[in-house]
Amino acid sequence: MTQKRMYDLFMTHAWRYHDDWTKISELFDKVPGLSWRNFSLPWHDPAMNPNTPVGGKFIRDFLENQIIPVHGVVLLAGVYEIKSARHWVSLEVDMARKHNKPIIGVPAIDATTVPDEVRALCDASVGWDMEELLACLDEVRGLPKYSAMHRLEPTSHQAEKIE
Repeated sequence: MTQKRMYDLFMTHAWRYHDDWTKISELFDKVPGLSWRNFSLPWHDPAMNPNTPVGGKFIRDFLENQIIPVHGVVLLAGVYEIKSARHWVSLEVDMARKHNKPIIGVPAIDATTVPDEVRALCDASVGWDMEELLACLDEVRGLPKYSAMHRLEPTSHQAEKIE
């Protein structure tokens, strides 16, 4: 029997389904032996205006609740590079730091490297190889600045047996 690896992840977004977000989600779905949950939901109630105090708080709380339970945050450089998305991505990075979540940078879809400005926000960066990204996340999670309680070790709720 082998264990199925389980990860809870958040991919940066700006309240819509960007190509980078869709592609990385599809790639994670194709990794053999991986069970993952996508906590990044690029949707919000359009009746909530983020430019009002009540709407802004609602949306920030909704976003923060997506980040709190995850093992790590994937910062999509292609989303960060969209000027109108930068506010939201910066907020997501701040929330990840607040809740001690590792941040792994991934280049824009057709790029091979993460821009320096994005790299400065991340603990590490990798390309579009999902096995490499997960190995990098595991390595970063092992750093002293991330507490032992956040290490990804299979527990009864994180691992499924495969025959």
